[in-house]
Amino acid sequence: MACGAHPVDRLDDLQLRDVLLRVDTRGFPADLERLWDVERVRYRQTLRRIPKADGEHRRILDLGSSRAWLPFLQIVLGYRHIVMNTSYPESGFVSETMSVRGAPPADVQISVFDIERQAFPHEENRFDVVLCLEVLEHLSIDPMAMMTEVNRVLRPGGVFVLTTPNVIRYSNVVNAALGQHPCGWAPYNGFDGNRHNREYTPAEVDLLLRAAGLSPTELTTFGGKSRGAFRDALKVVVGGLLLPVLSCPPRWRGDVILAVGRKTSPVRDRRPSWLYFDMAERAGLQPLAAHT
Repeated sequence: MACGAHPVDRLDDLQLRDVLLRVDTRGFPADLERLWDVERVRYRQTLRRIPKADGEHRRILDLGSSRAWLPFLQIVLGYRHIVMNTSYPESGFVSETMSVRGAPPADVQISVFDIERQAFPHEENRFDVVLCLEVLEHLSIDPMAMMTEVNRVLRPGGVFVLTTPNVIRYSNVVNAALGQHPCGWAPYNGFDGNRHNREYTPAEVDLLLRAAGLSPTELTTFGGKSRGAFRDALKVVVGGLLLPVLSCPPRWRGDVILAVGRKTSPVRDRRPSWLYFDMAERAGLQPLAAHT
């Protein structure tokens, strides 16, 4: 077992996989073993940025939850007060009856609300940590509504951890060069908007956190899955061509953006101009989200 300051560093991949597979999978809409094989790098990289619970009263809120994270939060990080949010309780990603085999007792609650249309049903300064993992890219109406509420429910100095696909990842640039849609998972399904409605650059994520009163302590990208020999070769060519572009350094071209911030102030800019336009306001319409 490897040593490390963070609990996840003390576990190898097989041990982390065993922790994941302890969660009750009844009704879960994916194969957890397959999910681990595909996403084990993302799990490890993300978990290393989530602070361990340094006391039994630490509270964590996971926005747009998947039960796949629950065993890590309980067993590896030691949280005893966990709130898992969903706006689609019928989807099976979370369940009132889910459990984790061999986990210490914990207060696990399911909180159903739309993170960009509704105020979070939680009091101010309630949580020590808020997670937003592979959720930002799905928002289609008012992402700063979510960020404003994150600020409200996060205690001063509390930690926010976000992951989201990187719109300027090498594979997206290769897609564009081949005349294909650059962004990942953007198809329509005919009945809802559960797709990638907007992917972000690392610089934009930095601006988003700062607008929300969260001071970034880490902003990085990781991952570079193979898309086949031809695309991988094009990626090398693209990387060489982009080297002179200082505003898009190589460390910002990985598949996934990972950002960590701390709450240091109230919200600084509710509607940043780089993210919003004022057509609705000029027409006298009110935003769907009522947050100010």
